[in-house]
Amino acid sequence: MVEETLRILRKAQLVDSSLEFSRTQDLVAIPLLHEPSDQEAVMLSRSLRTADFQQILFAERKTEFRDLQETVRGRVPVNLYSSLPRSFDVIGDIVVVDLPEELQSIASTVGHAILELYPQLRLVLRKSSRVSGIFRTRTFQVIAGSGSTETIYREFGCAFRLDVAAVYFNPRLSHERMRVAKQVERSEILVDMFAGVGPYSVLTAKLQPEARVYSVDINPTALKYLNENVFLNGVADRVIPILGDARELAATSLRGAASRVVMNLPSEAQRFLSAAAQVLKAQGGIIHYYTFASRNESVTTVEDEIQSEIERQGRKVEAFTYGKMIKEVAPNRVQFAVDALVK
Repeated sequence: MVEETLRILRKAQLVDSSLEFSRTQDLVAIPLLHEPSDQEAVMLSRSLRTADFQQILFAERKTEFRDLQETVRGRVPVNLYSSLPRSFDVIGDIVVVDLPEELQSIASTVGHAILELYPQLRLVLRKSSRVSGIFRTRTFQVIAGSGSTETIYREFGCAFRLDVAAVYFNPRLSHERMRVAKQVERSEILVDMFAGVGPYSVLTAKLQPEARVYSVDINPTALKYLNENVFLNGVADRVIPILGDARELAATSLRGAASRVVMNLPSEAQRFLSAAAQVLKAQGGIIHYYTFASRNESVTTVEDEIQSEIERQGRKVEAFTYGKMIKEVAPNRVQFAVDALVK
């Protein structure tokens, strides 16, 4: 029955292949690209008499190379096989790949091989600089495919329009975003200090419709997409996009506003801890803190940094409710996530 349902939905071009199916003991949920139109619903109801349409959250499908070495065989020197990338980021229909220096001369060959392996993708970009500047952007080189660097990325039932070359976006934090969003309770006020195109803000508002989210970013392009995305996801009534510097807003309009603060700016997070302390209500709340550190540092080191800065602001860390190294970002460099309950 599942195979027949899937065949019919694929024929109608409704299946969202970027998301994982959800399975329980009795049911299989298939993610769709959009809610069926009236005409599509009539057609599907005739063919799928036992199917039911519901709004649920789906996990993003993890993409791994099937066999890049086999695809480039005969086109790339054998001694370079060990340098071929073992992972890449898929953002919508765009691939972002990091190539070592020894592969630069064959970058186009690698890019076209990726598109051969994954024909549903249309553009391969090589990272050609580090993330830098107050807008947290980087430059890219097109190594295969065509079209603009704008795309639509889907995650847990949310859709985000963005330009990967003009805004900061990290698809590898999807489960971290879900972890944080699931903690938000009814009537909470969350301040997303570095919101970008809204992945934390929109998911939070989707999961907890009675919360209110103030989404701040200093990049006008990111805010343009954020405004589009709150409407695209039907959360414009509870997500308030704000263009500005988080530190200035923490000292003025957002001072004492939040019961929860998200600080997804790992390269400079420590410099903004004083602002996060200002944003929290007088009775306190949770700070979700992200930072980079060397691999030989521990989560305790990060917690000590947070506690020292919070105490300088005349407040106290009552407890650290979560602390973990969440990913490697470079050789000997990792990213930590720490949740601090501040009073």
